[in-house]
Amino acid sequence: MLVSGQRACYHINMTTEEIRRLYSTQPFEPFRLLTADGRHYDVRHPESLAMLGNGRLIAIGMKDHFATLDLPLVTGIQQPIPRAKRGRNGTARKAS
Repeated sequence: MLVSGQRACYHINMTTEEIRRLYSTQPFEPFRLLTADGRHYDVRHPESLAMLGNGRLIAIGMKDHFATLDLPLVTGIQQPIPRAKRGRNGTARKAS
């Protein structure tokens, strides 16, 4: 996503190229895709990501399903993936 003053604009080729660059980095480094609805999808292994056609559709293999994303809904990329916050008893908490 490009930001010009207070107005944000979207450039599909930049995002496609950035995801492909992250995907092909050797050694692979996990990254997180952020979406417009506030969700996030972690790409922890290159085998869990597929870009379909011209790269506009992305499939991410999750533990028990596949998530399919339309690239214009991806609002950002985080790398490295932030660590999960720990609760009082040492278990991971969901990030809010």
